[in-house]
Amino acid sequence: MLVRFLGFSVKSPPSIPLNKVMEDLEQKSNNYEQFDEAGRFLFVDTHSDDNYYLGLIVTVKNQRTFCELRETGTSFKVRVNQLDANSNIMEFNFFVINKDSGVGLYQHYHQSCSIGQGINLIKKHFAKLKDLKRKVKKEELIASGTLPNKAEKKVKKIFKGFFKWEILVRKDKLAEVLSELERIKALEIDLAYLEPDSKEFGQLSGFVRKQRRKFSFIKKANPYNLIQPIVSAVNKSDTKSGRVFGIDDQGVDRIIKIQNNPDNFGEFDYDEVATHINNLDVSDFKESWIIHKLKEACENNSSTFKAKIK
Repeated sequence: MLVRFLGFSVKSPPSIPLNKVMEDLEQKSNNYEQFDEAGRFLFVDTHSDDNYYLGLIVTVKNQRTFCELRETGTSFKVRVNQLDANSNIMEFNFFVINKDSGVGLYQHYHQSCSIGQGINLIKKHFAKLKDLKRKVKKEELIASGTLPNKAEKKVKKIFKGFFKWEILVRKDKLAEVLSELERIKALEIDLAYLEPDSKEFGQLSGFVRKQRRKFSFIKKANPYNLIQPIVSAVNKSDTKSGRVFGIDDQGVDRIIKIQNNPDNFGEFDYDEVATHINNLDVSDFKESWIIHKLKEACENNSSTFKAKIK
């Protein structure tokens, strides 16, 4: 089984910048707060590295037994083992995010917490943080004499915007990634010129830096019927950049950023990685071998991770 480093980018609105979201998550991490019903714990470190936010997602399984296949001469036997009272089966996913660009790497292996589920933990926390800030500000406004309905409108204007993220995918891997979606909602592409059929805007053609086109698909559209037309359109058109909007099998919204850079920034054998984190104290995850390798991969591809994704 392979462990892969996958590229992604995140963006938070000016009203609640990414550094505030990550710092608040770091405080919650110190309390070992469980973030969702799947038994996932999110640990964040914002201070150990000047260039990157560091993170670890631990998924704790509730099963108390596991099976192994043991050779017995000419055959094999299944042996069921019982965990002791202080042990749990777990999965691990480390990640790093460049503080300036919001571009990062996510370590993933088969059946572990997907990149969509992992980033969604941060997205959920952003939503809670926004609600809390609105509530506190609303109470302050009301206390100073503002009517409740006016206070509500004001706080919504002050703390607006959404947390957004994208997975970075090469054109030649697009079909493979799209096949994982339960629904494809839209395709958006940026062209390097103004298309000839845009007669109404012909006088602008000499000034256009790029043209953005978005195609929204009907809900009943079978994703498998859309994959090849989308891939063909992206490959044949002179696109500067593009995005596919969809929903994965977990019901999580996905935005896939189409690019010419690598989407896989490293591969390792699972057994090798597991050996490196043996006896790792979760509170010291920032010193782990995987975090070091993630940062190393980012530095080796600095043109991708230090550039802001538009």
